[in-house]
Amino acid sequence: MIVDHLLTRTGVRSLGLLLAGIVPLAGSYVLYSVAYKETPVDTVINQIPALLQLLQSNTSAADLYISSSHSIPIDTNSTVMASSFNTSIPHTATKSPIAATFLAIVQYIDRHGYRDPSNIPGYQYLQPYKETIDPFLAFISSHRTLAWIVTLCHLWMLAELLFFIKFWKKLARLQEVDRVVKGVGARSKRNELFQRCLETVEEGDGVKRWIEIWFDTGRTKQPAKFEDIRRENMIHWLAWAFWAAPVEEVFMNPAAIVELNQMVDTIEATKHVKFAEGFNPNVDCIRLSLDPVIASHRPLIYYSLVWIANTLTGFLFNLLGFTRYDRTIDQTHDFEKDEPAPLDIAHWHRTPANPENKTPLVFIHGIGVGLVQYIHLIAALTTISRPLILIEVPYVSNRLVHIDCLTPDQTYFALERILKMHGHTSATFMGHSLGTMLCAAVCRASPASSAKSIIAGLILTDPICFLTHHSIARNFAYRSPSTASQLVMDLFAAREIGTSWYIMRRFCWNQCVMFPIAWSRRRQSMLPLQGRLSPVLPKNTRVFLSRNDNLLDMDMVEKYLKRQVGLVNKNDELVVMDGMDHAQFLLRPEWFSKVLKAAREC
Repeated sequence: MIVDHLLTRTGVRSLGLLLAGIVPLAGSYVLYSVAYKETPVDTVINQIPALLQLLQSNTSAADLYISSSHSIPIDTNSTVMASSFNTSIPHTATKSPIAATFLAIVQYIDRHGYRDPSNIPGYQYLQPYKETIDPFLAFISSHRTLAWIVTLCHLWMLAELLFFIKFWKKLARLQEVDRVVKGVGARSKRNELFQRCLETVEEGDGVKRWIEIWFDTGRTKQPAKFEDIRRENMIHWLAWAFWAAPVEEVFMNPAAIVELNQMVDTIEATKHVKFAEGFNPNVDCIRLSLDPVIASHRPLIYYSLVWIANTLTGFLFNLLGFTRYDRTIDQTHDFEKDEPAPLDIAHWHRTPANPENKTPLVFIHGIGVGLVQYIHLIAALTTISRPLILIEVPYVSNRLVHIDCLTPDQTYFALERILKMHGHTSATFMGHSLGTMLCAAVCRASPASSAKSIIAGLILTDPICFLTHHSIARNFAYRSPSTASQLVMDLFAAREIGTSWYIMRRFCWNQCVMFPIAWSRRRQSMLPLQGRLSPVLPKNTRVFLSRNDNLLDMDMVEKYLKRQVGLVNKNDELVVMDGMDHAQFLLRPEWFSKVLKAAREC
């Protein structure tokens, strides 16, 4: 919001273009260098060997290196003779912008006598620290040090170019539609999901807006008009939404053909709309698990910085008293030779000596760079006297290594094992963004109304597990950014190759959405076709909505949670954070403290 405000005040709406150019900086720099004929081959054959020659000498022989190309003026007062550095430097060396910059720095140091630290301006003020400073100044002013820096820059450029090629090869490989995501399954479950979805859609214009948002998937296009969406177009989308398959495959089952047509008939009858007959070839529908994976290149240095940040965060967690566990499955179990070890989940655990609240708090992060982005929240949570468990979700954390994903059900069983590992029977689950979907999977598998429920409390911040079927897919994976916050979401989440692959090949919306019932309404009469999709929420439930969230219409979500779920504003059960966009509560003390208060009370 701050960036948006500055853009509005200054009238500069091109900041997005600037940011978009900064992120792939390495790739652009490689192209810039190639324009100066500094190709990787030229770098290896000419630039690096020429510069490495300077590593053998710490004299001002760089003057000879410069004079050999006649591209930089020579200091005629230099006292070093050419014979003192008898070597031949290729003329092509000075075509390198990096090498030319290096030589200019070397000549500047020699001309001004800065090879002697005492000649550096302001050196007199460093006299009290002479013994400490002199070796450092002598080191950084030497030709050998500068040559190493320039050589490493060339090697880095070469690594970035190779990584750039690897990115495109990997992206091409990830386009494979592996069909891991499955449909809803039994017809009774499809009927329940279809019924729950329709209950959240208003008649007339409401249903038209809901349908339009799922059609015309191009990044540069607008959602299709309802009048352009015909009956068979709708059938194509429903085949993906409920069967996770192309319509041609679904039509191989005669019963499915009847069911699809009944769904369209039900929409028309209950929402008072009418689809034109036939199929419009100019209209496409969003089908996450079947559409191409859309991703943009991030330089190798970006992933290196993410890795460094996660490593430093791990050290901090150790200082805060956390212990990391890589697995939850018994390490002594012998799997069959051809049986792969099941996917597992890593987590951090911390228990105070004498906790006031013995019920642990389980925190599940959202899409981004992992737990790093929540480091101040986690540090604040350690001030609460209760056990803490932090769940790592690596496949949405900008990790360089490709990692397969747990299904929501597999995640639930892993969380159950984690609690048993540490001697707990239940916990308060706290999720942010995508983490709320994993919390929803726990609620669906273990509703609070069950005597064996593992969920004692629930805190959802920026939830996307409610009304997921409305706009989350387009707003996250298909939208062209038009604001600064949307651009940040696009650059650091949606278009990162690992995250994009997860959304387009592993994300199954029907396993993460829920249509719950508030604790106060747990004894109400059953809903039609009520099943696992409508779990009872625990008594200690807190939901925080960002009013200006750019992923979902939070006004619609608020209305749904009040009217159909039964959550109320009393006792902060439902909190709407006015003026906040997605995840901005982390930067606002007034809302941050409310979330922390909920973590203490639930």
